[in-house]
Amino acid sequence: MLKQALGAAVLLFAGFVSQAMAQGKVAILMPGAGGAVPSDFLVRNQSRIGDKGVRTVVTTSSSEAASISQQEAASGSKVILVAMSRGAVDAAGAVAGGAKLNGLVIVSGVLREARQTLGSPSLLPRTLLIHNKNDACELTQPQFAQEFAAWSGGRASVRWVNVSGPPVPRECGPFGAHGFHRQDGGAVAAINGFINAR
Repeated sequence: MLKQALGAAVLLFAGFVSQAMAQGKVAILMPGAGGAVPSDFLVRNQSRIGDKGVRTVVTTSSSEAASISQQEAASGSKVILVAMSRGAVDAAGAVAGGAKLNGLVIVSGVLREARQTLGSPSLLPRTLLIHNKNDACELTQPQFAQEFAAWSGGRASVRWVNVSGPPVPRECGPFGAHGFHRQDGGAVAAINGFINAR
């Protein structure tokens, strides 16, 4: 009798653990062309991305991102991939390589090349494009975000977060409109809202 009761308690505990794991979330962060450096938008905001219960992992490897996502999904976690600038192409490589995702966020993305890497919009999970209408970088022009959203067939939407206030010292790069300089908070809030909704 005691043995049966202990067995039932163990099963019940395992069920609670399984349920807790299923409620966990992981945000895989893929920085831009400069890599995982302190100035990168995602790296400098890593501690602010995701609310309580969201773990973050940084990688610049498409294959590693795909592998991490598969492992986390198999353990019951929800996985959101967040890519910055050139990291959008790496993220597209992860998606094309079989990443298991509950969502994708692309911040100031190199979207035309990401489209080529994906090949088909059918591979996209629910996707949020966070962009700045003042972004003057040649490869991340605002109209590219609108083009990508149209190409996605409804899988992607655009959230505009604009830098206001005095002119930034550089128009392109992590300290310009491209990197949401002086307005990290608005872009981080958009990322967190998307993660919370997944």
